[in-house]
Amino acid sequence: MIQYSIIPDLAEKTSSVPDDIAVACRPLWAEMDRLAVRFAPLAAHGARLTLLDLEQLRPLLDEEAHCSSLHALLAPAEARIFTRFAYPKRRLEWLGGRLVAKHCLARLGGMRQAVSWPYSAYALLPGASGQPVLTAPAELAETRISISHSRRYAAAVATAAGPCGIDIQHKTDRLHAVQERFTSAAELARLNCIPDPLVRLTLLWAAKEAVKKCWLPDAPSLFDRISLTEVRTVESHEIWTTCLQVRDHGRALVRIMGFDEYLVAVATGGEHA
Repeated sequence: MIQYSIIPDLAEKTSSVPDDIAVACRPLWAEMDRLAVRFAPLAAHGARLTLLDLEQLRPLLDEEAHCSSLHALLAPAEARIFTRFAYPKRRLEWLGGRLVAKHCLARLGGMRQAVSWPYSAYALLPGASGQPVLTAPAELAETRISISHSRRYAAAVATAAGPCGIDIQHKTDRLHAVQERFTSAAELARLNCIPDPLVRLTLLWAAKEAVKKCWLPDAPSLFDRISLTEVRTVESHEIWTTCLQVRDHGRALVRIMGFDEYLVAVATGGEHA
């Protein structure tokens, strides 16, 4: 039977707006704060997660003054990467991912009563397999971070210790065409408690993607080492708790929450497994 303790720690501070951010950019942080509270049930003790609406960020990048204000939140190494992007969609998603991750880090630092470091003190640089690698002050040396994008949203989770992974997935009919690549008959049978076939596929994809980011970021294959073994629904909150077996690593717990046309999955390992 799955056991998972959810203890949201939202008492530190209700806003994490950077001190020097332009007034026009502040609603972006207000919305991230709101979504952080909404998705708190997915966060295990010692974790912070939130989402960022990329459609809210997009017009800010079209105004030079606002873009400069956001650009100043990046560490020098991040800024050098950002300035090389010419494609607007790539600029939007990359910056959105860094901002939502730094929002999580700021809230995590507040929870731990750490020094309030400026956003530019954190660098989230691409690792060997593309996963974000955190370069941060010593107080956050054990912190792990994971970032995901899907259509209009970027999402991130930060944990004080232990591996983590997040995936946000838009419910798309394309999953029906490729389901044999990431499902098994046994897994689909375990998901029969979910009436909507598309939700079943989206949940399984998002859960496996979150586990891969948590445990197997360097693995060349997506899901051949990950299998769903248990699922439990909490329908009143649109939350599912699942257990997945990871070959050579043991088990990982994934919490999934639905909203609009998306599912958000968060995987944790270590003490939470």
